Amino acid sequence: MKPKAYSYIRFSSPEQAKGDSYRRQRTAALEYCAENGLELADTKEYRFFDSGRSAYKGKHVSDEGEFGRFLALVNDGVIKSGSVLLVESLDRLSRDKVNIALGQLLNLLGAGIKVVTLSDKRTYSNDSPDLATELIISIAVMMRAHNESSEKGNRVAKAWRNKRELARSEKTPLGAACPYWLKLADGVYEQVPERVEVVRRIFDMTIQGYGQAMISRRLNHDNVPVFGSTRSSKEKPRNKSGLWGTSSVEKILNNRALLGEYQPTHLVGRVRENDGDPVEGFYPEIITPDLFLQAKAAREQRKTAGATKQSKNFNVWQGLAKCYLCGDAMHLINKGRPPKGYTYLQCYSAKKGICRSGSIRIEQTEAIFKEILANVDSMSLVHGKSADIRKSLEVVEGKLAVIAGNLEGAIEAQTAFPTIAGAKVLYKFEQDHAQCSAERDELRQQLASHRVISREDFFRQIDLVTYEGRAAANSLLKRLGLQVLFRRHNPSHCQCWVLDKSDEAVTDEVQQMLFSVLYEDGHATTQPLDPDIYGRQVEQGLTTTEAALREQEEEGIGWQWFGGKLSQGRKI
Repeated sequence: MKPKAYSYIRFSSPEQAKGDSYRRQRTAALEYCAENGLELADTKEYRFFDSGRSAYKGKHVSDEGEFGRFLALVNDGVIKSGSVLLVESLDRLSRDKVNIALGQLLNLLGAGIKVVTLSDKRTYSNDSPDLATELIISIAVMMRAHNESSEKGNRVAKAWRNKRELARSEKTPLGAACPYWLKLADGVYEQVPERVEVVRRIFDMTIQGYGQAMISRRLNHDNVPVFGSTRSSKEKPRNKSGLWGTSSVEKILNNRALLGEYQPTHLVGRVRENDGDPVEGFYPEIITPDLFLQAKAAREQRKTAGATKQSKNFNVWQGLAKCYLCGDAMHLINKGRPPKGYTYLQCYSAKKGICRSGSIRIEQTEAIFKEILANVDSMSLVHGKSADIRKSLEVVEGKLAVIAGNLEGAIEAQTAFPTIAGAKVLYKFEQDHAQCSAERDELRQQLASHRVISREDFFRQIDLVTYEGRAAANSLLKRLGLQVLFRRHNPSHCQCWVLDKSDEAVTDEVQQMLFSVLYEDGHATTQPLDPDIYGRQVEQGLTTTEAALREQEEEGIGWQWFGGKLSQGRKI
């Protein structure tokens, strides 16, 4: 029976893949087996080929590398002692430091594996009578391979250092490597119009309330080409599926190169880290800072609400509705099939059978939702100055999210390694956070001054039909810090209580109720539980000042116990 031989082929760069490297190494292995009476293991399981994996960085011996798989099969005894490993040269096995490379070779020889280098027909084997000489030769080869790779790495690193320095001082382009929505033309970065349009569409959809999954589905549905690498002649994208996914959308939304920034990086050990501050104005600005922050605020809001799945028509109760009886979240469910089926709002615990709360028809909750909007600061959803204030508020909230992240990181760093410089950085972030919070509160107060006066005009203009309109209304109520507790009395009669959770004094134990909405006989009506809501009803012509004052006095508006918690409002 012929001894088994195994061929290992490796090259580290995509340029080598375009050439003759694979065919040359493969042919040499076949010829050697034919000349020396060896049987080449040629099934798919025993083909060991590392394309684009560096032997200098040791990627080929990792869990993902084919040489690593070969070593594992040797250790497990699948590849038997006496087998032969065929390689073009020792530098295909390793370009690492000599002590590491030699250790790998000795481990193979110790396991009874013979190593043949096809370029010089040299055999390395524990059975060799001249093993010492062979090892000396191997050490010389390994030293040369490591030094060549080290020098090449140093040259490349130096070249990139020079490029980074010129980028920072002169804003000199780095070369053809640039963000996917740009191209280098005559030494200047220019926009790729069709890709810039896609980027702006992604940001617009994010601000309108679409999540990353929905955005990627829309782009795929419209056959929008995914961004990818254009290194190969066939323009094959790095994304092998050729489709948009949540990760590709997320990378664009987080990429500050859209603001014109270039962030130099360098390797620390084998980890890439930022090298100094970003260079502003390096690339053409694709997205304005305000738009970038608006999108960030929208994503933070979705994250806070725990929103994941999205329906074709946006669920306006997403992150807002809770069960009055158990406090669990309310979800949309479909009962029955169209055209006889209906959609309901149901407590999650009730769905599991551990809460006795009943389901509420979605038609009832839609009427309740409109009534809630009429009693809060929601004119920004319609028109005028309020819309500008709401946009400014979104920008400030996005900025606040960035500062909060920086502040959290500074606190962790200062706690772990206290320094004077760290304390100064922490103080600056604290000041920025306080200033930004004050700006946010001011904008909220300005927004509060734009109240619904004419209910008829408001209901005529409000968009609760389109996905974007419903998402904007849901986003507004979340921004106002509202929570809605639902309770069903019977199939045609339900009620909800609207709580203000925005005040820092409000906790899980202390709640501030603003009003309740009662749905009965096809109509939704508001029952004020807070003096401000009585004032809104007077402004809207639903009651008079005298009647409102009289009712407040009779009902005793104040702090009461409600549902086992201290609540601001009338006892129900």
